[in-house]
Amino acid sequence: MHCYECSQAGLAREAIGICHHCSAALCPDHACAVADPVMAQYLLGRTVILPKEARQILCNTCRTALEQPRAYKTARTALAD
Repeated sequence: MHCYECSQAGLAREAIGICHHCSAALCPDHACAVADPVMAQYLLGRTVILPKEARQILCNTCRTALEQPRAYKTARTALAD
């Protein structure tokens, strides 16, 4: 399998992983390994972030999209505007 990003540039480089979010094949130059917090759910809706983190392989497009600030309005705020 070849890297999706390289193929867009007309190159053929072997992929070493798949983006966890969009499933694009990625070479070492286009793969980003990011920390993925592991959470445990307990009774009464309590969530705890565990001390050891997992990892995810992401392409740069998905990494920047997932790391953007979550700025959104609630329905009530949008109606008041």
